[in-house]
Amino acid sequence: MKTKICLFVGPTLFREPTPAGIVRYGPAALGSVFRAVEAGYRRIGVVDGFFGNAPSVWHKEILYAISRGVDVAGAGSMGALRAAELWTLGMVGLGRIFRLFRSGAWTDDDEVAVIHATKELDFQPVSEAMANVRFTLRSLTRKGVLERRLEQEIVRRMKAFHFSGRTKEALRQQLIELVGRAKGEEVVDRFEREFVDAKRQDARVLVRYLTGPRAKPWPRASKVFSPTDHWRGQFETEIADVPPLG
Repeated sequence: MKTKICLFVGPTLFREPTPAGIVRYGPAALGSVFRAVEAGYRRIGVVDGFFGNAPSVWHKEILYAISRGVDVAGAGSMGALRAAELWTLGMVGLGRIFRLFRSGAWTDDDEVAVIHATKELDFQPVSEAMANVRFTLRSLTRKGVLERRLEQEIVRRMKAFHFSGRTKEALRQQLIELVGRAKGEEVVDRFEREFVDAKRQDARVLVRYLTGPRAKPWPRASKVFSPTDHWRGQFETEIADVPPLG
């Protein structure tokens, strides 16, 4: 029997098709992984996830999946966050962003957060992820476009914005303030042409993982999950209230 595979992704892989054999859903929310397990998926990838305006995918449901022998992997965005929190309990983490969170070098969720459009518009991103801003500016510094001190100041200023305000226009305004219009426009042009989409790169690693050999099952998988009263109330007793996959 062919292994059922699904992927939860939205703005990170905007306008990028999913390989045959992977069923694609939008960003994960509370109950998404649980629903996927109940639907028979044996390999689940998490890239993007809802937050703020919808309850986020729960750590407990990921542990439930692992306890059932399901291969759960994360990268790029919400998936990287959850994997950094659960890798010692069997969730597979992939990519540079995951490693930065796992090591503690990054600790803020807003490094990967973006504003995006609705499902009807394919979750098109509207703002820039701080993670991608960091990687792109560092690349420009290594190429001699920026001085290290200027890179650090731009990062500091962009980090001070709410994640919804981190746009290329915001970057342009900050650069003009720091180095003048001519140099600022030059740097923004290079930023756009040589953009490092680290989130997308990591998501592609996850897609390749899902279509390749799975990692060895977690040896203590049966011990990572305990069906607490909260769990029973949230997912077993009130299953009708758990949002459907989509």
